[in-house]
Amino acid sequence: MSIRVDVDGPVALITLDRPEKLNAMDGATYAALDAAFERIDEDPEIAAAVLTGAGERAFSAGADLEQMHGPESALKGWGTWKPDSWGFGRIPRTPLVAAIHGYALAGGLELALTCDIRIATPEATFGAPEVKWALLHGLGASRLPAVVGLSNAMSLLLTAEFIDAEEALRIGLVSRIVPREELLETALGIARKIAANHPTAVQMTKELALRAAYPNAEEVARLYRSYFAILEAAPDQPGAIRKFSERERGDA
Repeated sequence: MSIRVDVDGPVALITLDRPEKLNAMDGATYAALDAAFERIDEDPEIAAAVLTGAGERAFSAGADLEQMHGPESALKGWGTWKPDSWGFGRIPRTPLVAAIHGYALAGGLELALTCDIRIATPEATFGAPEVKWALLHGLGASRLPAVVGLSNAMSLLLTAEFIDAEEALRIGLVSRIVPREELLETALGIARKIAANHPTAVQMTKELALRAAYPNAEEVARLYRSYFAILEAAPDQPGAIRKFSERERGDA
C-alpha cells in the first residue's frame, strides 16, 4: 500500500509510504489519499489528523511524472465542475497537520498546502518546479498567495527555485521548525490539542477561515482544471518531462 492510516483515539496518522520513490504520488497514491481524507471526514471518532511521509528523504517529491502526465491523463474541456479530489481543490473538513521532513516539492508542496498547520525539520526543502516541466503548480498557485503573500508566492512559482526550512518559516509557509526526532510527536501533540476541542466548533471555524482565505476557491479550481488540460495536450510537454526523467535516472 502507498498510504498507511493509523488511528489512535481521536487522532489519525496518514503516512505516504513510497520512500524508495521519495513518496512520489502515482495514481494509486492519489486515490488512496482521497480515500484517507474521506475516511477521516466520515468517521465521527476522528477529530484531527497528521499527514507525513515515510523515510528520511522526503515528505513527498510530488507527482510520479512518468505515470501521471501524458496524453492519457489529460482532462478535457470545462464544465460545471466542483473539486472532487484534493489534487483539484477539495479540502477535508477534518483539521490536518503536516509533519514535513526532506523534500516537499511540486505536488508534495500542494499536499502540504492542503493541511491547515505545517511544521518542518531543519532539513525540509520546499519548491514548485512545475514551470520547468510545462506543468502547473495549480492548486499551490491558488493557495500560496494567501499563505505567504503574493510576492513570496510569485517568487516560488515563477522562478522554480527551492527554499529551505528557515526561509519557509520566515515567509509563513511553516509555523514551526523542530528537530527530526521531535517532528512526529510535535505534530501529533498539535492534533491532540485540536481534538480536545468541540469538534463541530473546530470544523466550522476551519470552514470560516478557509472561505476568508480562499473566497473564489471553486472558480479557481475550475480554471485550474481547464488550464491543466491545455498544458497536458501541449506538444512540448512530453519532451520537458522526459528530459527531467532522464536526468533523474542519470541517462542525460
